[in-house]
Amino acid sequence: MRRIVSAVLSLLVVAGLAGCNWRPPAASVNGADITVADLQADLDLMRANPELAAAFQLAVPPEGEPVPSEVTANLLTLRIAEAILGQSYRSSDKKLTADEDQQQRSAVLQDLTAALGSEALVAKIPETFLSRLTDRFVHSNALLSDVPDEDFASTVASLFGGFEVTVDPRYGTWDPANFEVVPDAPPTVGGSSSELLVGQ
Repeated sequence: MRRIVSAVLSLLVVAGLAGCNWRPPAASVNGADITVADLQADLDLMRANPELAAAFQLAVPPEGEPVPSEVTANLLTLRIAEAILGQSYRSSDKKLTADEDQQQRSAVLQDLTAALGSEALVAKIPETFLSRLTDRFVHSNALLSDVPDEDFASTVASLFGGFEVTVDPRYGTWDPANFEVVPDAPPTVGGSSSELLVGQ
C-alpha cells in the first residue's frame, strides 16, 4: 500500500512539473539558482550587441544559427563567478567605502566605453547588466587587490573552492581546478539559441 501511495505521489509531482513547464536551473551556487532564463537573457544581450560580445571575446552567431557550446559555457562561467564574488563580498569584512565604490564603478564604465568605442554603445546596454558587470569588478577588486602575487593563486582557489557549484549537464560540467564550465557537448548544436538553452 505504501508503495502504491508513493508511486501516485511521484506521478502527481511529475504531472505538476510538466504542467508548469518546469526546467532545472542552468547552474546553482551554494543553492542559489542561475536559471535558464538568466542564461538566455545574457545570450540575447550579446547577440543584440556584437561589440559587447567582442569585448567578452564571444563569437555569438546570429539568431537561428547553431550556438557553439563554448559560448553558453563561457556565459554560464561568468554568471557563476559573479555569484561567487557577490556572496563572498557580502560575507567579507573587506568592504569599500561609498567613495571607493563609486570611483571603481566609474572606472569600469570608462573602460567599457573605451572597449566598445563609444558612449552610445554603452547606453544601449541594460542598466541591470551594467550593474552586474560593475559589481563583479568591484567585488573582485575588493577581495583580491591587496593579495600578494605569491598568494594570489591560492587565495583564488580558496575563494572559489569554498562554494558548491552544480551545472546542468546540458551545458557541461564545473571544473573545480580552473573554475569554469567545460562543455561536454560537441562544439556546435543545431537549432536557435532558445532551443539550445531550453535543452531541446
